[in-house]
Amino acid sequence: MDLRTKDVAAVGRRVAAHQDAALERLVRPSTTDRLEAIYRKEAALSLSARAAPRSRRLGVALAAACVAASVLWFVLLRPGDPLTYRVAGAPGAVGRWVAADASQVGLDFSDGSRVDLAPGTRARVTEVGPRGASVLLERGSLRVRVVHRDDTRWVVAGGPFEVHVIGTEFDITWNTEAEELTVSMITGRVRILGPCVDPSGRALAAPEATRVACAAPRSAAPRASSPAPDPEATPSAQPPALLPGASAAAPAPAPAPPSLGAPRPRAGEPLAEAPAERWRAHLAAGKLGEALADVELLGIDTVLGRAGGAELVDLGSAARLSRKPDVAARFYEAARRRFAGSDAAAAAAYHLGRMAFDGRGAWAEAERWFAVYLAERPRGALAPEALGRSIECARNLKLRARARELAARYLAAYPNGAHAGLAATLADGAD
Repeated sequence: MDLRTKDVAAVGRRVAAHQDAALERLVRPSTTDRLEAIYRKEAALSLSARAAPRSRRLGVALAAACVAASVLWFVLLRPGDPLTYRVAGAPGAVGRWVAADASQVGLDFSDGSRVDLAPGTRARVTEVGPRGASVLLERGSLRVRVVHRDDTRWVVAGGPFEVHVIGTEFDITWNTEAEELTVSMITGRVRILGPCVDPSGRALAAPEATRVACAAPRSAAPRASSPAPDPEATPSAQPPALLPGASAAAPAPAPAPPSLGAPRPRAGEPLAEAPAERWRAHLAAGKLGEALADVELLGIDTVLGRAGGAELVDLGSAARLSRKPDVAARFYEAARRRFAGSDAAAAAAYHLGRMAFDGRGAWAEAERWFAVYLAERPRGALAPEALGRSIECARNLKLRARARELAARYLAAYPNGAHAGLAATLADGAD
């Protein structure tokens, strides 16, 4: 090795010595400190490794919760399908009359609710929705059991009255002759609405019962002598013709034939006049069948000229309930001829419309008679039902514009009425 090489090596050794001396002067952690640092690092790495699966599990749990919430909304909160019902085990149809003749008939609804018709009862389901149904009781008695839910909407209508139900059991009777509604609570609460009930309705809770009627009760005593006969005129059996959308006007008074009076008894027949007094007593007592039998014995033509307006309507109802529509029409038409402009004449128009609606499905004729009633008694006790049935007539005749007009009128006057569901559907433009 030459001198130059030796000098370079010496310089290198001196630099290394200085570096070693500098390292010795540095403060270095002890072995224990270094081991603890290593343990802490390993523990941190292990914790991080365990936290990753946990975060993934949390994410999966959150995703499952979102799916469950979506299913809950879909099943419970979205609008459901309308209820269905069965009549004595057979599928039921909305708007179809159900009659219980000799035995009870049951309507079973898909939400678990049930309506039982007592013998002699006639009713129909007018509307069904996802939260309930509307039932119209024409006559007789129902046992109603509605399954309770927070958003249940059930309505049972009898005449001009409506019983709004959330979830309860009760008996309801509509007496067509007395125009009286009876409700007897078994469980729960209902609210009764109607033209002669407080605007907020009448609340009824079990075990309460009530009777509601708009007309004053009739006296059981025989009525006064018949009014003086009107001038003679030719009767008309047809309702006034109306174009779709036109309002009905009250028909001009048409006088009737002179009263024929009661037949005189023959010699040896002291009781010949008895039926003339008996039919009035039976009618006042609400015994329509007996009254009609007496009138037929006495002679219908005789009574047509002698009876008062309310008596003619009652006799018409007696004949209608006895399934004698032709005889019923004669009494109703006589009430309209002889007592034009009276409550009896308006009621007769309604009943003529109901016979056309229920008995023959003559929708155009029925709607014209209902329009007559509404024109003569726009706030009458039968106005909600007349307007509701008018909507059904227009819908069945496929008169969409007329149906929407009637539906708008109904919703404005009876937003919670028995036909409100149908009216809302038609008012929105749906068929």
